[in-house]
Amino acid sequence: MIPAVVLLLLLLVEQAAALGEPQLCYILDAILFLYGIVLTLLYCRLKVRLGWARVEAGRRNGRVVAGLSTRTQETYETLKHEKPPQ
Repeated sequence: MIPAVVLLLLLLVEQAAALGEPQLCYILDAILFLYGIVLTLLYCRLKVRLGWARVEAGRRNGRVVAGLSTRTQETYETLKHEKPPQ
């Protein structure tokens, strides 16, 4: 995809030179925005695939994959502050 964009920009050099500064910035912003969306989608797809692969590997190995659960015992105990005798 990147070589195609570079080729397109090289073919439009004369037109790009005729563009004003703000118009050129808007075009570059749009390209970067689309590039960011593509990278984000690829990253999310990779994370989802790895997540499912871990779950399946756990099932194949006989391990039970458990989700998060609330504890019945509190992690921290409440401090009992006693006033000293006066």
